[in-house]
Amino acid sequence: MQHRTDPALSRLSRPLLGLLSLPYKAIAFCQWRLRSLRRQAFPGMFIISVDSLSFGGAGKTPLVMAIGKALEAKGARFAVVSRGYRSRFEKTGIRVERGHSCRDVGDEALMLKARFPGQDVFIGRDRRRSIAAAAACGIRILILDDGFQSSHIHKDFSIMLVNTGHPYYYLRHFPGLARRDDRVLAFRPAPRAQDAATGYDFALSGFWDIHDRQVEIGSDPLVAFSALGDNARFAGDMERYRLAAFRGFADHHAFTPDDLRGLEALRKEKGAAWLVCTEKDICKVKSFLAPGQLAADLQDIPLLYARNEIELPGDVIAGIIEHAAKKGFL
Repeated sequence: MQHRTDPALSRLSRPLLGLLSLPYKAIAFCQWRLRSLRRQAFPGMFIISVDSLSFGGAGKTPLVMAIGKALEAKGARFAVVSRGYRSRFEKTGIRVERGHSCRDVGDEALMLKARFPGQDVFIGRDRRRSIAAAAACGIRILILDDGFQSSHIHKDFSIMLVNTGHPYYYLRHFPGLARRDDRVLAFRPAPRAQDAATGYDFALSGFWDIHDRQVEIGSDPLVAFSALGDNARFAGDMERYRLAAFRGFADHHAFTPDDLRGLEALRKEKGAAWLVCTEKDICKVKSFLAPGQLAADLQDIPLLYARNEIELPGDVIAGIIEHAAKKGFL
């Protein structure tokens, strides 16, 4: 189930973690500064940078989707630029198409394309090349996923997500550096009134089947699984329901039919009605659930995915929209 850290142990470990992180920070900070000396501007584009001080699990992708949803509501055309971590086209870069697989472009890029089929998603290690490709398509608004690594690119609006409880937070925590961003939001699992302007949280908006039809699970028991940077958070979300068992995998894990068979066996063993994963994970599982590719023993698995939405202070998205409008991009 969800891992809970002893607060006293956490306080004691912070100085040690900070000390151990110094060599990494020194190298990373030097690289960040060197890249910033060669900063390139893209005058014809409005670039929104979504950053975090963690290696996955802070909520960058849900924030990208929240910004994209607001831009679509304004009738805007935009593109998302992501790295496509460990994907086939990470090194060369590519424009994501619906026919691509997670192996081609990565799970996050595929999920973003599924959420915004009418918009463009570009992946690639070279962010400037991806931005130039978007500009060549006539796109003027761009969401840069994890722009923290791209100090060599000028951004028009930056949001930094901070989760001090993330195990790798200390590797990227440079005191004072986050103040360079337009907004800094701290993860608050149970927001207090005084956190309303600076905190963020997550909420499930429902469950969908593999055909993207919403399903009401009621009080039926379920077995959940995920391959995220922060599996504990998803496990905690599922504990609000009748969670019979949870299984976590490494971030970006490439699921196989045998993985699904093992999870289905666990569901039957626990007597659960549903097998539930995240929206990010269903993109990978769907690759072998397509018509004509599905093995006979996987056809009747009651598989659902949960959509996780980010909850933000009310002025965050409004501030981005207002800033873009003032600059003539909306």
